[in-house]
Amino acid sequence: MRPIVSALGLSLLIATAAPVLAADEVELLPDGLMTPTTEEMVPADKYKKDPPWTIGMSFGGVGNSWIVQMIQEAKYVAAQNPKIGEFIFVEANWQPAKQVSDMEDLITRKVDALIVGPIAFPLVKTQVDAAIAAGIPVITFGVSDGELNSTTEIMGGGEEFGRVGGEFLRDKLGGEGTVWAFRGVAGVGEETLRYNGFVKSLEGSDIKIGAEVFGDWNYAKGKQLCENLVLSGQPVDGIWFSGAEMTRACIDVFQDTGKPMVPMTGEGNNGFLKVWSESGIDSVAPVFTPGLGPAVVRAAVALLEGKPVYKTYFSSPPPITNANLSDYVRDDLNDAFWVPSTLPEDEIQKTFKR
Repeated sequence: MRPIVSALGLSLLIATAAPVLAADEVELLPDGLMTPTTEEMVPADKYKKDPPWTIGMSFGGVGNSWIVQMIQEAKYVAAQNPKIGEFIFVEANWQPAKQVSDMEDLITRKVDALIVGPIAFPLVKTQVDAAIAAGIPVITFGVSDGELNSTTEIMGGGEEFGRVGGEFLRDKLGGEGTVWAFRGVAGVGEETLRYNGFVKSLEGSDIKIGAEVFGDWNYAKGKQLCENLVLSGQPVDGIWFSGAEMTRACIDVFQDTGKPMVPMTGEGNNGFLKVWSESGIDSVAPVFTPGLGPAVVRAAVALLEGKPVYKTYFSSPPPITNANLSDYVRDDLNDAFWVPSTLPEDEIQKTFKR
């Protein structure tokens, strides 16, 4: 669903070592949703250009409501800025060759800034280097830990996402039992990192992964896979999910078949939050804001305005739990809405009102 990111230990880094934004520094997201994770900065004026600007964004693919909302929020914030003459968004349908071609096309069109959400970092290294060599700042939707020569890198999720869910299950199961793992799109870096964080969180416990499937972050596929597992009679004490649409699907399966609920991890999707609230299951939802879309656009604007930005940022706010669920669920909105959103309330109502 989303590009590669390396997040191991970033939650501790954010809490203990990240610099605090000064009043004159760029705010990519409000309310503590985005934190710089290094003191290294891109020098002021290095990429400064006179507007209007053309900003290009290459994303790995679309296929779920989180990505759709993230793109909508990115396009909205770009449309509100009169200095952006054109915002070009292209997606590669999760085809590596197409993403390479898309990036090369944007570079040929001489965009003023290039945003890339890679399917995998090695795939786009040559194109990132080419853009930098051409004087085009590259804002990476992901944290590559030096694999890419990005101007700045911005992300959330990753191993931190998997860790939150894994530690929740470990606690709920008392460190023993059998769990199922519902993964995302095979081969996508973000999927791998979420799973790695989950697996590491179980180390030293007596929890076993009894079944592992790839549900593509998709409700329909997740439901079919969950039905297969339930009907197979395989034991399960808890379920880890790499995305909430699969969680919502599995809750529906458990309810339809009369199988007793077990703890299941989720995500900040309104459809899932409503089902969570109604079903009364034990769950936790790592927060992966679609505001990452506006954040990368704001970073591009800041660079073109000549403002200094940090080399890396990460979004890792506290998760949604049974205790604070009521603060996030929106009964007035449809299931496709993801929290927290950066869209103004009138836009939220226009797009997501039930």
